[in-house]
Amino acid sequence: MMRLNILIGVNIGRNKNTKTDVEQDYTLGIEQFGCLADYLVINISSPNTPGLRDLQNENELKKLLTSIRKACNKISCKNEQDQTTRTPLILLKIAPDLNENEIKSISNIIRQSNTKVDGLIISNTTIARMDTLKSEHRNETGGLSGRPLKEKALQTLRLFRQHTQGQVPLIGVGGIETVDDIVERMKAGASLVQT
Repeated sequence: MMRLNILIGVNIGRNKNTKTDVEQDYTLGIEQFGCLADYLVINISSPNTPGLRDLQNENELKKLLTSIRKACNKISCKNEQDQTTRTPLILLKIAPDLNENEIKSISNIIRQSNTKVDGLIISNTTIARMDTLKSEHRNETGGLSGRPLKEKALQTLRLFRQHTQGQVPLIGVGGIETVDDIVERMKAGASLVQT
């Protein structure tokens, strides 16, 4: 009989109206969902939540990831089937609108023992508005996804691959529509691709 393994991921991010401390907000999510999920996505890149992308700045990111790593290390999830224990995997979801210095900084931070993540999701939606957009809604605020995001997300993936030196699994996301897009992401350094 074929056995199907299903992975469950939980996206943890702040809401616009959240009043709690940033670190407390994310660690509460980790405590609540850590043993229910195979991996947790720490989303610090939604352009629709005011101030959220500020968490990608060096000092803010170090503080947040230190708190997250401490919270994860306190969790011990027991697998009933094989009697093993595990802590949840942590994936960091970042924006495609980072410059190369920000990418270098994040790449360094996520490889340190007290701020380490198990992978990067590259990328969330963009706040950029390309000249090629034709829709009457092209100037609306918020995140832009789909085909217009493709090149920006791909370039961000390439830069993270370069600056993480292959030491962190990368998940390519954004603007992926065809098999050729998937192959292109894999060649650019993605370990996995999300469509």
